[in-house]
Amino acid sequence: MRKCVAPVVLALCTLTLPAWATAQTADRRWRVELVGGVAVFNMPTSGDAALPAAGPALPTSGPTNPSRRVPTWFLSDGASLLNGTNAEFGVASRLVPLDAALGTLGLTGSNAPAFGLRVRRQMTSRVSLELGAELHAGSVRMSDELLDAVDQSRASFEAAFEGLFTSGPFANVAVAATSTMTGQSSRELLVSGVVRVALLEGPFAPYLTVGGGMIQRLGDLPRIELVGAYQFTVATAATQASFAESDALTMRYTQGLNLVGIVGGGFEQRLTERVGLTVDGRVYLGRQTLSLRLDSAPQVTTRTPGAFVESFTTPAVQFSSNPSTGRDSTLSGTPLNEFEAFGSSGLQTRISVTAGLVIRF
Repeated sequence: MRKCVAPVVLALCTLTLPAWATAQTADRRWRVELVGGVAVFNMPTSGDAALPAAGPALPTSGPTNPSRRVPTWFLSDGASLLNGTNAEFGVASRLVPLDAALGTLGLTGSNAPAFGLRVRRQMTSRVSLELGAELHAGSVRMSDELLDAVDQSRASFEAAFEGLFTSGPFANVAVAATSTMTGQSSRELLVSGVVRVALLEGPFAPYLTVGGGMIQRLGDLPRIELVGAYQFTVATAATQASFAESDALTMRYTQGLNLVGIVGGGFEQRLTERVGLTVDGRVYLGRQTLSLRLDSAPQVTTRTPGAFVESFTTPAVQFSSNPSTGRDSTLSGTPLNEFEAFGSSGLQTRISVTAGLVIRF
């Protein structure tokens, strides 16, 4: 009789264990997972570049010295007019335009720490649904090439205008140019929904994930403001006329909402009935829309008495201190407003690797 009891008890225990495990799973179908790790990403490089078109003609003393209205000296037609005038006067200094540097997006990014919260609902013994929110606290900055181009343009602004003014009957000349950069750091919030499929059941459970989400940038992307200003006086037989103008160009980035597909995998190690650990890797694929936009603010100070000065070159530049003279300054073009100098809408890849603490309830 005793010989029979032991096998029966063993058989009952064997049959009861899966039911007990299933009961535990049924009782604790929810999982909360706190994760931390690193996110690796790259910035898109391909896209479409554009420069502002030449502005309308500006009235001058005659057709042999034409000029055009420009919204800024720092690029395109503005730099071309100034450099052409300096060349005719034999001035060696030239303004280095930003044209070539604006032919790329000009952004670089570094790997980012990643932190997140994921909530899962166990649907079957192997399949669960997950909602998550993850913060990628990375740093995005302007590329060294773009920053070098901005610095060259700033320095050449001073040299080019000083060269121009020293070639004529100008006095009290003052030229200055500055650049200011903001928004170097930014964060991205990723909201996701995935299906997690366990490949094995038990304390150690490797799994695969597939799903989708959206990425929203928090905070400002890098932007830089380039400001050039000059003033001078011109003595006439009757009086002394003064001139003052400033040129502000802002380069900034905009980013649209990014929808991504998610694939990945990892494993979960159960430590106790309620606590476990995970190691997880995911790839986020999506079309990223980024734009480099330009805004300009040309400003001509009105002075009395009014006067104007023109270079009488081909091409020509003209300065006016008062509209009452019937002449306008070359720096009088319609300001640039969110002009897209470079637009990128390419595929961007992000990879995150995280470790997490899982709590079952």
